[in-house]
Amino acid sequence: MKLQFYSADFVTRLRDGAATNQPKYAGSTVWLDLFSGGKAYIHESGQVVDPPPQLLITEGDNASNDAENAKRIYTWLKKLTPSLAMEERLWAHLTHQVFADYMKVRWPADSENAINRRYLFEGKSFAALSRNGIARLWWAGRLTCDEKRDNPFQLTETLFLRQDIQVSLLERSMGKCGKVRAAVLDFLRENSHWLSSEAFGRRIQLLLKEVNLLGGVAILDALPESELHSFLKKVGESLAKS
Repeated sequence: MKLQFYSADFVTRLRDGAATNQPKYAGSTVWLDLFSGGKAYIHESGQVVDPPPQLLITEGDNASNDAENAKRIYTWLKKLTPSLAMEERLWAHLTHQVFADYMKVRWPADSENAINRRYLFEGKSFAALSRNGIARLWWAGRLTCDEKRDNPFQLTETLFLRQDIQVSLLERSMGKCGKVRAAVLDFLRENSHWLSSEAFGRRIQLLLKEVNLLGGVAILDALPESELHSFLKKVGESLAKS
């Protein structure tokens, strides 16, 4: 099958009509055909993919399934081209139709804001990709999957341990540096006691602040991994004591 996406006009109409259409998101996707007004709104890309995976949906805390679902989405669309990976038209189609059942449970469209943030793109920054309900899963896999590790998704699993980690590394410029991203996730994986701390959110902010300051006097991408890991360990131990 070929990967499908919405027309630009249809995405615009979805955004403009978010407030009015909000109650319809709780039902079947039939309303989308009616909303199109008979116009063709689904197009095919040139990319051939397997049938979409079944995403995990459970009663209770569905956030606990994010890591596994990220593995499934990224594995399914592993060969996604950079241009398509940035396309709101693709992710809007996946959130509204292909994975509609998953979205209803994980990200209920209970407001206009929720639709714009989780079903479409909220703004033009990279952070918008990390908020869309399906794009966030793919990009998490894309940025953390490491085929050189025994478990290629080791860092993906760490990324989804806490919401603070995702926000810090996927919604801020610091997380764009692959070496820093991997080093921070390895540090958190090796220091699990940080995760249970009530001060975790504050700690990771301060940790990345120190890394940012380091970037002011050194080229982070050029630093040896061992040096970066040692720096994080030193700062991390200091923060844990304070």
